[in-house]
Amino acid sequence: MVLFIKNMCCERCVATVGNILNEIGQQFVEVKIGEIRLEEEISENEIRKINDSLEKQGFSLVDNPAGKTVIQIQALLCAYVRETINNSGKMQKLSTYIEGNLHRSYYHLSKTFSLETGLTIEKYILALKMEKAKELILENKLSLSSIGWQLGYASSQTFSTQFRKVTGLTPSAFKLNPNPPRKAWDKLLPQDFEQS
Repeated sequence: MVLFIKNMCCERCVATVGNILNEIGQQFVEVKIGEIRLEEEISENEIRKINDSLEKQGFSLVDNPAGKTVIQIQALLCAYVRETINNSGKMQKLSTYIEGNLHRSYYHLSKTFSLETGLTIEKYILALKMEKAKELILENKLSLSSIGWQLGYASSQTFSTQFRKVTGLTPSAFKLNPNPPRKAWDKLLPQDFEQS
């Protein structure tokens, strides 16, 4: 049995969900971003127990087909951002990446994503990139231009413009702010996109 989970996007989330399942004594085969694979079918009561435990940590189960598709797309978008950084900004076109992994047309997937979340895929990936940029800025290991380049921006000016549009601050101002407002990039929710 496979259960689909909202709000997962990194290995930290995978570990957290695995720990939750262990704490409640739920046997599982695998936990990966957006999914729990169970050894066997479980009752509705057990599913509710899992969901209640997940919700305490900001996750939740999804059971409708469109919601499952959105979770798969979100997991791919998080992976796309990570792979962009790992490949120093060089990645295939986003639509090709999504189609190649889900084996469905980008048009159909994009429409489903927008109807379910109220956001476009492009807006969501932009916000993911900016949250990852905030994380990298706070680590203080790379220059601002290197961060932009790692995230796939051709110029530091384009990166800076996008960053300011999403956060309201330039990357430099964000770096100087001792308590910069930020949201964990792996926990973005639709309400986080209202200003952009």
